[in-house]
Amino acid sequence: MTLDSLEDVRLFRQVVVSGGISAAARVLNSNKNRISQRLASLEQDLGVRLAHRTTRSFRLTEEGERFYASVEALLEAAERSELSVASTRAMEGRVRLALRSTMVGLGIGTEITQLMQVAPKLKLQLVVIDEKADLLAGGFDLAMQVGSLPDSSLVATRLGTVSVVLAAAPSYLDTHGRPRTPSDLALHQCIRKLGDEPEKTWPLVNRRGVRFKAAIGGSFECSDSQLQSEVLYAGLGIGLRPAEEVRRAEAAGRLERVLPSWEFAPVPVWAISPKGRLRLPRVALIVDLLKRVVVRFA
Repeated sequence: MTLDSLEDVRLFRQVVVSGGISAAARVLNSNKNRISQRLASLEQDLGVRLAHRTTRSFRLTEEGERFYASVEALLEAAERSELSVASTRAMEGRVRLALRSTMVGLGIGTEITQLMQVAPKLKLQLVVIDEKADLLAGGFDLAMQVGSLPDSSLVATRLGTVSVVLAAAPSYLDTHGRPRTPSDLALHQCIRKLGDEPEKTWPLVNRRGVRFKAAIGGSFECSDSQLQSEVLYAGLGIGLRPAEEVRRAEAAGRLERVLPSWEFAPVPVWAISPKGRLRLPRVALIVDLLKRVVVRFA
């Protein structure tokens, strides 16, 4: 068995995370046939069939399940090796980064830890905020922005998309029941965002592309994404989390996906920076790190 391309391994991981070739093609802005060919090449390298796939389904074989379980460790080791041979210039100096609190918990901390271990001369300052960062006033090199972008003189780099789904702790659903339709959300304790305008509805889309603006119930509002996550896991009600996080939490028995046929439309994630900052190798290095995180949780 010989692996000729780690990119094929990364692509395989994306297909599994996305739930199929078509979904992965949308995330990667690639051609479905090309992805199928790359997967076939990976299977040839490994000498096993990784998945049963048709135009409508993608299901891992037993060998595929075992290989997927080892993929994260394999790619993390490769990424650490790639970082260790990066240019000295890229690993020195200060980078000031602003994150929206909704992006905390996606594995950014793990990536940063690995980077700092191989780049002791890199000085990273990370500020978590809920409002759009004023990069110029705050002296930031980069900020992550979720959703649409305002018109500005800043440079935007698309990092990918994040799928957001509905979830709740099993304890809440066992006590209050499981919604069967989006209309049922009005009868549940929904963990709502506290902002300038009350959050009264969630815009959902199903697998056929049908959109529905679901009225939501609930008496708890919170402006902090991390606290929303904490009360969600504690069993307060139904909330919103990245799809990959929910998949992992389901496997651990901590969360259960709600209305699995419905989700939010994929949300674009951007890195925005003042003009000229991306020419600095250390800043470009952080952008690459953020892309890895977003692609992993697409």
